[in-house]
Amino acid sequence: MGIIKQMDTALANQIAAGEVVERPASVVKELCENAIDANANQIQVEVKEAGIQQIIVIDNGQGMVEEDLHQSVLAHATSKIYSLSDLFQITSLGFRGEALASIASVAKVRIESTWNGTDQSSQTGHFIEVENSKLINQGSCPPRNGTTVQVDSIFYNTPARLKHLASLQTEMRHILKVIQDLALAYPSISFTLISDGDRLLQTVGKGDLKQTIAQLYSPQQAREMLTFKKSDLEFEIEGLISPPTLTRTSRNYIHWIVNGRTVKSPFLNNVLIKAYGKQLMIGRFPISFIQITTDPRLVDVNVHPTKQTIRLSKEAELAKLLTQAVEDSLLENRAIPEAGESLFRPSRPYQQNKGQLDWISQTSYLAEDSPTLTPSSPALNQNKLDDSIETNQNPTENTEGDMKQASFQVAEKDKFIQHEKHNLIDFSQLRYVGQIHGTYLIVEGPSSFYLIDQHAAQERIRYEKLMTDQVDVDQQQDFLMPKLFSFDLKTAQLAEEYSNRLAEIGIHLQAFGPKSYQMQSHPTWLEADELDQIVPDLLDRLSRHEDLSVNQLKEASIIMQSCRGAIKANHRLADSEAIQLLAEMNDLQDPLHCPHGRPVFIEFDPTTIEKLFKRIQDHHLGGREND
Repeated sequence: MGIIKQMDTALANQIAAGEVVERPASVVKELCENAIDANANQIQVEVKEAGIQQIIVIDNGQGMVEEDLHQSVLAHATSKIYSLSDLFQITSLGFRGEALASIASVAKVRIESTWNGTDQSSQTGHFIEVENSKLINQGSCPPRNGTTVQVDSIFYNTPARLKHLASLQTEMRHILKVIQDLALAYPSISFTLISDGDRLLQTVGKGDLKQTIAQLYSPQQAREMLTFKKSDLEFEIEGLISPPTLTRTSRNYIHWIVNGRTVKSPFLNNVLIKAYGKQLMIGRFPISFIQITTDPRLVDVNVHPTKQTIRLSKEAELAKLLTQAVEDSLLENRAIPEAGESLFRPSRPYQQNKGQLDWISQTSYLAEDSPTLTPSSPALNQNKLDDSIETNQNPTENTEGDMKQASFQVAEKDKFIQHEKHNLIDFSQLRYVGQIHGTYLIVEGPSSFYLIDQHAAQERIRYEKLMTDQVDVDQQQDFLMPKLFSFDLKTAQLAEEYSNRLAEIGIHLQAFGPKSYQMQSHPTWLEADELDQIVPDLLDRLSRHEDLSVNQLKEASIIMQSCRGAIKANHRLADSEAIQLLAEMNDLQDPLHCPHGRPVFIEFDPTTIEKLFKRIQDHHLGGREND
């Protein structure tokens, strides 16, 4: 007798659910997308216990007739595509026919729907109840235009998956992100999110993206965003980007909407960041909400069951259009910098190919955003390498060869630092020549000259001073009036989740409203005027690295503070100020690197200079060695 048997429906659906229904937020996403496809302009989501106990999605869309209601929970049943050709020109969010069947296999589902189509509305509503992929009840119900889906006890029949869900706060954050992404993609739809009876979010659905951003984030942020629109024969792109002065510590605030679908795209992220060029500080990323419209035949959405990954045709053309749009918008909105401040800052490590500090250029960027780089332990470990790779480049874009090369470079950096226990240069004895571009100092030594990045140098000085000082988190400075923080909803959720972690370093937040927190005092080792930036950045960092120790949190705060308080690029220094900076560099434990691992200075020795001017040629090239 053969051993191959066809799976029963319930088992097959549960296997499919493993890809489609990862957590309660997955259910919310699928049900809201169905509501959008049904032409709803009002969608209300109600959850209990972060969706684990119950999820209810109510829409005012076109609803379903009784026959379609029964078909909707069957595997691979869909109204979106009917033929192979439809698969390559998808205009709807859903199309696989897996969502409801998968949800009904791992939860208890009740669906009520009343037909509200283009011809006429039904006078009777219908409902079905499904458990473990089996219909257990059906009948009529009072008519209410649209569809209501109630999902109870998610993963009740798969306890192993229920066990591996995160905390309620984390699961709620995922749900919140789903609603925010959809509200940004569809500003003409009103979204409401209610959690355990409390209204967390509501958008008006008037079609104004800036108004939606103001409701989801803050009015101030919406006012600062720059609007742009550009098109060619294949693509139309429009949206909002932040000025270079409004940035975040991760790429999580970059939003892409392609033909109405919220997607993740490392390719588009890289194009956007490159378009900002040197206007972004290293380790900082823009906020953006960009919609791309194109022929659906140029977009392959059938890549992954979550439908968040896509393939785009004519990427080069899109990259060119996007780059031009961003560059034009930044140029048109460029403001005159205030004294001592610049909108334009170095955005990448030095590309120095000559001189004895070559290896710094190749490896220092790996330490960017690393929370554990200290002057006493400047070498990078594997955790820091992982952290830096996440921050600076998408992990999926790294090949095995790239990782080996990165590991080799880090090892070389470790080896070099272990042999350098003292300063290589007496900076106080160097002759200060002058400043170029308001950014770099030129100094001359007995046999070489040096270019010093003034911002990186003072950043290192401030960092080592703050790290050397004894930090007492209990030593507080009272505010005359409590300091108020008005967070966006995501940051407010993070504050609720991680306030106890911030308290470990002396930052005590007290709830003051739905999205507001206040502080009565601040730790004396943090500057009061830096808190508006440091607190949200620390919360964002904790959301990505929950296991940061107290010392790592302190150091992350110090790195942020030392960076923001240091001399910025494009700031002219008096000769006395430059000479004083050189004298302070002499006391550094590690004068080679800023706290992020970038080089502080580059050395040019006579041999290097002569090679640059072709006065000395490499032996393998032949020819004379000198004039």
